[in-house]
Amino acid sequence: MKRHFFIISLLAISIAFFISCKDDTATYAEELEAERELIEDFISRQQIKVVEEMPAEFPWPDKVYYKSKSGLYFRLTNRGDYLSTDSIVYREQIVTKYDQYGLGVKPDTISTQSTVQLAHPKEFTYGDHSQACVAWHEAVGYMKYNNAEAQLIVPSKIGFSNFSRPATPVGYDLTIRVLRN
Repeated sequence: MKRHFFIISLLAISIAFFISCKDDTATYAEELEAERELIEDFISRQQIKVVEEMPAEFPWPDKVYYKSKSGLYFRLTNRGDYLSTDSIVYREQIVTKYDQYGLGVKPDTISTQSTVQLAHPKEFTYGDHSQACVAWHEAVGYMKYNNAEAQLIVPSKIGFSNFSRPATPVGYDLTIRVLRN
């Protein structure tokens, strides 16, 4: 009797184990679709208006983001030192300060970096895509000037590699500073 009970118990545990181990992994296409839906939901919740032509006037109208061909959602919030004739050029060293956050219903700050105030700041070379994500290089090109500020919505395909699988979009409040001699 004990032997039958042991075999039946072992069989029940095995069945429960195999049922619980069913494949719940999403395909990359499913991840990208979920990412697209999350971005659309975030845009809707935040009442963001997406335009396909960058606004010419500043300040930009409230809650207007430009969507580039790469998929970057960009909003310029401060033009920086735009009265200067020194716009950012290819191969200059850029230092960033940013807040990085998720786009879920309850956005959480993922990371805050205040590299501008550090004695040995983190930096990247504008145009060298091995040092920062494609989205940041594109944003710096739009920001153009020292001390400019922008808000970004970055899909995983143009973001940092740690957000590529599962495909995770990220928001940034980004400030840039150019390191010049």
